[in-house]
Amino acid sequence: MRWQFKDKTPASIIVVFVLLAINFVGQWATSYLIPQGSPITPDAAHPYFIRFKGGAGYFVQPWMGIYFEYGFWLHFVLLALFFLMLWVYRDRIERIR
Repeated sequence: MRWQFKDKTPASIIVVFVLLAINFVGQWATSYLIPQGSPITPDAAHPYFIRFKGGAGYFVQPWMGIYFEYGFWLHFVLLALFFLMLWVYRDRIERIR
């Protein structure tokens, strides 16, 4: 059993799903790249402090630090928006056996 749209999938659902996937890959990449290439002492280019759970602290550029901290919550917001849009378009969804 699966679910699909009767006609084409609405563009807004595709856009939100793509943003959700991009955010997931971005969060995964930053959590991997920050410990690999960020300094542990601040300098002019890396003033934003991030502490990893159970590990050392790293200094990154401000845009990366803000994305690393708030991107996690952005993922839940996009996920909630995705399910809200599925609920809004519920009359255009059908079950296939």
